[in-house]
Order: sequence, then C-alpha cells, then structure tokens
Amino acid sequence: MSESKRNQILLFAAIGVLLIVGFFLRLQNLADKEFWHDESFTALVISGRTTNELKAEIGNKIVSFANLEKYRTLTDNSNPSAILKVIGEDEPGHAPLFYFAENLFCSIFGASPFSMRMLCVLISVCTLPAIYWAAREIYESTRASLLALGLASLSPLLIYYAQEARDYSLGILFMVVSTASLVTALRKNSKYFWAGYAVSLVAGLYSWLFMTIVMAAHVLYFLANWPVCKNQVKQFATCVALGVASFAPWALFISQHMDSFKKAYDWMQPTLTMPELVTVWLAIPYKSVALFGFKTAKIATLLFFVTVVEVSAVLLALKPLWNKKWTLLFILTVWFAIFAGQDLLTGGARSAVFRYQLPVLICTLMLLPTLFETMWTRSRVAKVVASLLLLFIFGVEILSDFYMLNTRIWPDKAIAMRFTLPLSDVLHKESDALLIAEESKINPTELLDLSYLVSPTTKLLFVTGASPVSIPDAAKIYVWNGSDALIKQLKSDHKIEENIGGFPYITKATR
Repeated sequence: MSESKRNQILLFAAIGVLLIVGFFLRLQNLADKEFWHDESFTALVISGRTTNELKAEIGNKIVSFANLEKYRTLTDNSNPSAILKVIGEDEPGHAPLFYFAENLFCSIFGASPFSMRMLCVLISVCTLPAIYWAAREIYESTRASLLALGLASLSPLLIYYAQEARDYSLGILFMVVSTASLVTALRKNSKYFWAGYAVSLVAGLYSWLFMTIVMAAHVLYFLANWPVCKNQVKQFATCVALGVASFAPWALFISQHMDSFKKAYDWMQPTLTMPELVTVWLAIPYKSVALFGFKTAKIATLLFFVTVVEVSAVLLALKPLWNKKWTLLFILTVWFAIFAGQDLLTGGARSAVFRYQLPVLICTLMLLPTLFETMWTRSRVAKVVASLLLLFIFGVEILSDFYMLNTRIWPDKAIAMRFTLPLSDVLHKESDALLIAEESKINPTELLDLSYLVSPTTKLLFVTGASPVSIPDAAKIYVWNGSDALIKQLKSDHKIEENIGGFPYITKATR
C-alpha cells in the first residue's frame, strides 16, 4: 500500500472518529440544560396559544404553575393556523417551517424539552453531510472537505444550536444546502440540481429570514462569474424568481404584523461606540471554534490568535479571484454591509447579537480549511506547523465543548435570565410560598421556563399593568426581580430579605 493511500485511510478514520464524538456531544446532557425562555417561546408557539392568552390566564390573580401547562404542551389548539397566529402576534421575525416541523415531531414523541431539542439534534446531524458536500464542491479536494466536516462535527457553535430548541439549526442547514446546490448546479447544469436549489431557497426562506442574505450573496456570486455562468442565466433567474415569489406571502404577513415585529426587536436599539463595535467584530471569527469558556482576560491572547487564524483563512480565500469560495465570501460581505453598516450609520447593536452573526460564523468555519490547504502545499516545515495548528484548533473546540456542555445554564445568557434554577431551588424548599413576578420585569415565557422546574402546585401571582399590587395574605412571599415600587409596598408590613442565596434577583418577604 502506498504512503498516500495509507494517509488517506488514516484521514477517513480520524474524521469518522470525530463524527462519532460530535454526535454524542450533541446528545450530552440534552435534557439537563435550563430550558430558557426563548426555547419556552418555541413551546408556546407549538401549543397554539399567544403570550396575551397566557397573561390573561394568569394575570393579577393567584394561580398555580399547573395553569401554565397548556401553554407548553400540545393541545387541540396546536394546528398550523394557530401557530401562525402566535408567530404573528409575538414574533413575526421567525419563519414558520421549523415550528410546523416541531409540532409534528412533538405530536409523535411528546412536547418535552428533550424531544423539542432532539429535533434540532437530528437537523444538526443532517447539516454535517451538507457541509461536506458544500466543501467538496467549493474546494474540489477530499482532504479539505473532510477537514471542514471534522471541524464542523466538533464546532461548539453547531453543537450549541443542536441543543437549543430554536429555528436556527434549520436555517443553518438550508443555508449550507442551498449554497452546495448552487455550486453543483452551475458545475453540472443539471435540471435536478437546479430544482434542488430552488427548493432549498424556498424552504430556507420559510425557515430563517437570514436566507435573504444568502440569496443576495448567491446573486452577487453569479454576476461575478458572469463570463462562466452566462449560459445558465435562465436557470438561475428562474430559481431566484421562484424564491422571491414564494417568499412574497410571508413578506406580506410580516408587513401586516409590523408593530409586533418592531416591538420584538426594540431591545437592540442601544447604540455602540466605534471601539465597542470593533471589539464585537474582532470577537466574531473565533466563536465558530471557541464559543464559551474563554472569556477571561488571561486568555485574551488565545482568542486573538484564533481570530488571526480565521481571518488569515478568509484572506487566503480571496485568491484566485472569483473562485468558488466566493459563495461564502459574498455572504460575509452582504452580512457586514447590512448589519455592520446599519450599526455605523443609524446606531443600534444588530451586529453584536450572537445569533445574528450565524451566517458569518458558518462561513468562517467553512473557510478555515483554506489556511491548512495552503500551508500543506508549502515546505515540510509549513506542513508540520499546519498540523500542529490544526491540533490546536481541534483542542480549542473540545475544551469549549466540554465547558459548555457541563453547565446547567447556557453561559451566554443575560444575568436576569439565569435565575430560574436558583429560584426553583428556593421554591422547592418552601412548598407553601407564593412567587410574585411583574410583567414590567419578567418575560411571561420565563414563567414557562420556571414551570418545568417547580412543583405544579406552587403558587404564582403575575402582576400585569401599572395598577398597585394587591398583596395577598401569604406567610412567605418570594419576589422575582421585583420593582422598587413593589419592594417598597411589601416593606410596609413584611420583613424583607434581599439577595437570597446570594442572588440579587430573589427577594423574600415574610409577615
């Protein structure tokens, strides 16, 4: 057996091991992570009930957490029409295909946190061969495509979204599949691949609104390669036209719910300064391989080094001009033009939102093999350095994975969202206590999150509106992130203990 053949077999074996490890990492502690309120929104959507219905059910009266169960399980109201109603009222920025799929999956396997997340695990597993396909078409190299597959298998970014019951995993899948379909269709000019490209565009647009960025990048790539692609303009234009036409009803749906759309994204309005924006942008590249666990000052150098490696790969991908890697480079370009451009020109923090950075993160991950392929074609020393650098990147991924997967709370969530676990611990010890939460301080879906953790008989008073609170005659009251006005009112005839268990969002009031 020749040395090259032996090396190829070893490479396939190594990637096979990484795939197996990546699959089991996606399953690790799947049911143990806090089911945080964005995931609870998924549960709310597939229940077919809106946030306003939830508030009407529990607002301004003492109820038990058992009253919330119908807002996180499948009911007679769980149908496509009701799902569309919930999306329209609560968050029309999310396309419906994932929620339809989640509703079907949960109708078979139950609407538990495990089953809702399991669908995303399966979608993420399907994304891996799609990444291999796209890399095989883009790099035209078995080694580079296998490397892209191995990096994706262990990527904490992809594992994170494999374990979160949200629609982003499906959006990532169609982003990759549509790009792979386009490059293949242009190479083979096969009606079957053109049909696949059209289907992936339509499905992607109904899965993830960021597919509009991907489609715009595909148009730029086609135009940049006009001398080569001009004979296929009819096929490409037909696919894009079908995508635009099919998306028109959903665009109309969003326009009809524009008030809800704007309300859902008000939180992104704070303006970042130029230094803050630059810091945000420098942090983007490393996140595909070092998502969590590396945010201390001591290892800022490590993060910067990973960023340099990623940026180097992107720069190397620019040559030769208009090569197939430009399918990914144009996605980067369009994203930065839209999100970074808006933040610079009109203010806001759109480019700082982690999940909005996904198109960039996936592209930088898939472009990373460019650096290693370039180094492996150089001297023997360059090959050794490339191999050591690759081992370093895989090591960073594994360390990040194990840090992330062995915490009960996702490390990136804002502090106000991270108190459902300690709060549930307190309520378990005080079975006769009453919990008070206020709409002005707590998202109603966070109560759904908490409902998975506490006894169904635990009492709740959810205060809505600005009217004074009628304090019930309860021996023990816990307040979750209470307003100054509520705490002041309680102090009139209650003994107040703040920072319960060292957590500033939990206050205890006793007679």
